Amino acid sequence: MKSSLPPPGMEKTILLLHGLGVYGDSWGYQAQALTQAGYHPLTPDLPGFGSSPAQEGYWSVRSSAEAMVRLLDREGINRTVVCGLSMGGTVALQMALSWPGRVSGLVLINTFAALRPASVSEVAYFIRRGLRAYIASPGNQAELVARRIFPYPEQAEWRVRLIESIRASNPNIYRQAMLSLARFDVSRQLGKICMPVMVITGANDTTILPRVQQAMAERIPGVEHHIIDGAGHGVIIDHLDEVNRLLLGFMANIYPN
Repeated sequence: MKSSLPPPGMEKTILLLHGLGVYGDSWGYQAQALTQAGYHPLTPDLPGFGSSPAQEGYWSVRSSAEAMVRLLDREGINRTVVCGLSMGGTVALQMALSWPGRVSGLVLINTFAALRPASVSEVAYFIRRGLRAYIASPGNQAELVARRIFPYPEQAEWRVRLIESIRASNPNIYRQAMLSLARFDVSRQLGKICMPVMVITGANDTTILPRVQQAMAERIPGVEHHIIDGAGHGVIIDHLDEVNRLLLGFMANIYPN
């Protein structure tokens, strides 16, 4: 786990949960800003990704949420802010709904409560991803995903890194994660969320469309929703300064001096 732990008795922590095909170190820009501000970011690899072993070859949103609760137990952390991007956001939502006493605040970035493609282009994209991942291998759809998340010429370096990361993923776990995410639906439970929540949406996200994120936000009581103009699905990289500003503001409200 690539993070600093809080001093005894201090829980100014934030658990940062990564998206599909990347690892905990994808939060590097946010972890640096949070650490400099006096917070304690935890950036684990979710089970089956990076250096974190799979749980008996099985992956689901719920089992990953359970693993993160066990991580908090091992580190002696009772409550923490939980922040998730895309797949990590579904794990964060599951933690908030199933273990609300462990979550002091929730940040959801370019994620969803239920993924139900509506347009023809959305359906076609997910079908292409699924076919390439299941018939060939997850690595076979890496370039398709990377070009959708980082479409601009100036993002070529990020695109290459994402392709490499996806191709290095465990194919079996990647496929199971795709299936679990397709089945994930907590939309009817969102009204039960009782902690402070901030939703961050990239206005140009073509993976989890803004309307999907808006529908999720509208069901969460007292939500704080920010839409970042010009940002895509990789908002924590392509608009890192804005994301960091919002995260630090949220943390200051949760952990006032």
